[in-house]
Amino acid sequence: HTTTMKLWTLAEISGELATAPQISSTPGNNLINLNDKSLCHLPYVFPFTDSSGSPWNAIGTYEGLAAIALAAQHLNAGDGSIVPEVAALANNTCGVKFNVAAFDTALSESIAVDQIIQITDRTNAQAIANGGPADDANVLLRPPCVILGAYRSAVTMPTSLISGLRGFPQISPMSTSPALDDKSQYRYFARTIPNDDDTSVPLIARLNSGSGDDNTGAKDESESWGVNHLAVLYVDDAYGNAFAQGIVLAAKEMAPGMQIETFSLAVNPDDAQIQRVIASMAESQYMYFFAILASSYDEIMTAAYNAGIAGTGKHTWLFSDGVGSEFTGRDFTVGSPLERAYRGTGTLSAQGGMPGMKAYDALVEGLRELGESVEDKEYLNSLLPNQGITNHTDVTDSDSYLMTPGFVAPFLYDAVISAGLSVCNLEMNHNTTDGNFALSGGDHYDAIVASTFEGSSGTIVFNSETGTRNPKSALFTLANFVDDPDASTSDAVQFKSQETDVFEFGAWRSLQPFVFNNGDTIAPPDLPETEVDRNYIPAGLRAVGLTLCGVIIVLSIGFTVWTKKKEKIRIVKAAQPIFLYIIAIGTLLMGCAVIPLSLDPGVVSMEGASIACVSVPWLLACGFSMTFSALFTKTHRILTIMRNAAAFKRVKVTALDVAKPMICLLLANIITLSVWTGIDPRSSKTIVLQTNRFGKATETESICYCLSAQ
Repeated sequence: HTTTMKLWTLAEISGELATAPQISSTPGNNLINLNDKSLCHLPYVFPFTDSSGSPWNAIGTYEGLAAIALAAQHLNAGDGSIVPEVAALANNTCGVKFNVAAFDTALSESIAVDQIIQITDRTNAQAIANGGPADDANVLLRPPCVILGAYRSAVTMPTSLISGLRGFPQISPMSTSPALDDKSQYRYFARTIPNDDDTSVPLIARLNSGSGDDNTGAKDESESWGVNHLAVLYVDDAYGNAFAQGIVLAAKEMAPGMQIETFSLAVNPDDAQIQRVIASMAESQYMYFFAILASSYDEIMTAAYNAGIAGTGKHTWLFSDGVGSEFTGRDFTVGSPLERAYRGTGTLSAQGGMPGMKAYDALVEGLRELGESVEDKEYLNSLLPNQGITNHTDVTDSDSYLMTPGFVAPFLYDAVISAGLSVCNLEMNHNTTDGNFALSGGDHYDAIVASTFEGSSGTIVFNSETGTRNPKSALFTLANFVDDPDASTSDAVQFKSQETDVFEFGAWRSLQPFVFNNGDTIAPPDLPETEVDRNYIPAGLRAVGLTLCGVIIVLSIGFTVWTKKKEKIRIVKAAQPIFLYIIAIGTLLMGCAVIPLSLDPGVVSMEGASIACVSVPWLLACGFSMTFSALFTKTHRILTIMRNAAAFKRVKVTALDVAKPMICLLLANIITLSVWTGIDPRSSKTIVLQTNRFGKATETESICYCLSAQ
């Protein structure tokens, strides 16, 4: 344990603030004059409890407070172990010190607004300066230098509007609504996380590369999943609406062929509304869902499972960063709806660093050292709001407390460092005749958004016009919820979150395969398999046709054999056996045409069906030509004999004489068929007769066609 990580300097400042008789804060100066110090007060406005009063740490609120305290301590002591630039503040080169206070919004917008109104009310400080009580409540309500928070965008929007109007910068580590970029409304708002429009870019890049190809499964883990249809479920507030709209706009720009359907839920939906919305989502027939929620995860996923759109092995659910640790560290009964629904889901979020990043690893180590120090944990516990009301020990006494940074800690640490470095730079560079340094909210905000450094969550770069973190300086990850074999038993399953992909510099990089709900690492189709009526020849009809074909073949061969055996009989001889043979062969060929007519892609390949298409006119034309020619030449022979007999002439009509017309007719057919086959042969083609709303064929028919006939 290193002494630089101890928080005693910070604790001493808090104690001095609580007992100081002379404290002043004047309009236009966001610093507190504390004896011989200038103090930058940092209120942390975040949910520590839920609506029932139980501790809430889904995204690491408690670890976030520790990160803020650690950052303030590093600024006070000039400790550059995480951010090297902070080392320049050592030896009291900065005349400003930093103090921390925490406020519990209890996931309530109204509570948060009331707290911001009180925090930013300068009359509290004036009351103390004029001899009012300096109790704990008044200590917390010192005018802020920078406000840290809030959590949800729907809360941050009204609170940052108030803080901006009263001249105080506010930095959020979590609120991502693009609406907060509006400086006409949220004058002094900044954030150390990219907005939702920027988060939508990696989402669409993961789902669809923009090629418009059908979903056939990713070739490898780094490619897009080929999803062309996505259902977005969002909470109906400023955050949810802006995020959903950002996804739609990103899809239009990056993947124009992608279809997005959106479904909204109330902030606190009842069971009836959840059932209605999930039923509508099921009717969409989509297989991929992205949920932007803040609560009611179990109720929503249970309804989704009951509706057959979760836990089926075919449907894929992804969640925004608001999911936090909702799915991990819990026991799910094996085979239960929630166990099946949550398996193989994922969450997309801007990430506050990764193991292997120097500053991030230093923050992780710093928080662990705080957790191992009894004195430091006692001080952190003293900062917790609602003392004596909320049982914080459910979190602070757990083995996991401060062992991992949680989601918001890196963003909060960097928020404090950016605020601290900027105010110290202003203080060290100020040029006033009386030597007194006054910090205005506007100057401080401008310095914050102009600052850049290597923080625990990566390179910190703000958009100077909006105060939002530049997405190119941020890290996005896709995490996969899979079985945790170390925590699961034969009766209960626990899930762990493992990062599978990283989005940086505009491209995804695979760390390990993403495991989907079916247990496979190949992306499932984005639409259900469509039942297609292909109108193939029924088996019964084919059997009847082939039976009749067999009868024709047998009779043709049988009559040929019978003619051969009886050709010496006078009546058969008079019927001219050669013509009978030709007729039998012709009927045999025409009968054989039933065979290729009975073939379609349901029983042969497309190539085989095309061969069948070509053979049909050959068999029919040649067979008909031979049969008709035999009858024609036989009639022509009789006519020739009868005409000469009427003239009392003797004439000899040979077989060659009567065969000439037949040969000519047959040859003409063969030439015509040969030219046809050579230039524009018939081939098999499947045509679509009916489609569903996705443009997928529901009824088709196979036909023989020629290109020239199209």
